[in-house]
Amino acid sequence: MTKHIKTLLLFFFIANSIASYSQIYFGGRVGMNMSFLSVQPELIKYNQVSDLVPKLNVGVAGLGYFELGPYFAIQPEVIYNRKGLKSNVDVYINEDSLLTGEWNYSFDYIEIPLMLKVSLNSQGFDPFIEFGGYYGYMFRAKYESQAYLNNNEILSEDYLSDFKTNADGESLNQNEYGFKVGIGGTLILSKGVAFFSIRYSQGLSDIINYQTQPDNYKKTYNRVFQLTLGYAFEIRRNTENKIYYY
Repeated sequence: MTKHIKTLLLFFFIANSIASYSQIYFGGRVGMNMSFLSVQPELIKYNQVSDLVPKLNVGVAGLGYFELGPYFAIQPEVIYNRKGLKSNVDVYINEDSLLTGEWNYSFDYIEIPLMLKVSLNSQGFDPFIEFGGYYGYMFRAKYESQAYLNNNEILSEDYLSDFKTNADGESLNQNEYGFKVGIGGTLILSKGVAFFSIRYSQGLSDIINYQTQPDNYKKTYNRVFQLTLGYAFEIRRNTENKIYYY
């Protein structure tokens, strides 16, 4: 059994154990991602990149919410996230060759985070902070370009997106580990909760595999800011209102 499968089973085991003792909610959320990417030259078809800009993407999640007491809860999730990179180019390759255009990389992930939430336990509106780790699997990658060399269009190439090792010994790493932190607030309703959060997600694993690492090697990893809105239905209420210790 691979290491990441064992990690996922541990996450679900912890969630299942806590479900026996806690107030429980199930729901979902949608959000807008602003994604960044630390970039190695090998990822970009042309190294003369003049402007790397954040890329707006979408994220959708299903979640469970298990209260451990008045102030603490855990929240396992299953998320679809689109990450990537956008770059604008307007440079001279040499004195006679002007390269212009736009490059877009889109990476589609299924992520499974386990978040710990700490709230003030206030009535009505309840602020919280959250943090946790995640595992992500990249199931699709797409490259699009609209590029011109001296005003002549250059045909697009589907670079690395088939997950196979290319002629330069590079391929995309489909497995990702990282962490998430965020702040937000919960509005307590009669049959559930509505909430919003602002999150930062940091990948810790390189998204590029190299047969031979380049000189002055640096990782290429995902970074995402996300604004989300969601709703969760109350499934089970804890009437004792006690704090649980583990």
